Amino acid sequence: MLSNNKKIATLFTSLLLSLLSINCHAQAPVVSCPATFTDKHAVYRLYHAKLFDGPVCKKVQLKPEFKNDKEIWVLDTRMDPSLVCIYDGTNHYIVLDANGATYCEKTNAPVQAKCMQ
Repeated sequence: MLSNNKKIATLFTSLLLSLLSINCHAQAPVVSCPATFTDKHAVYRLYHAKLFDGPVCKKVQLKPEFKNDKEIWVLDTRMDPSLVCIYDGTNHYIVLDANGATYCEKTNAPVQAKCMQ
């Protein structure tokens, strides 16, 4: 009986530590581009995303690394990133403040862009 209790306690502890480990490695999203944008006349799909250090008007665009069909930006804590979401068929775009993000990525299939802590 004591042996079974010890096994159960060991199994429970292992499970608990595994769950804690998974949660520690997960990155919390700071911002993400909406999949669509509407201007009350039409609905536009997310086409592309760019990342800037600071306000977009200062034109300090960050260049991504390309890995496994993703564009990746690794950010310094001193940066003030702005994620620009660009939509197909319109000149409108959305600018999101990604302050606090340490990592951003854009995938192509489907097109998604997000920044995480």
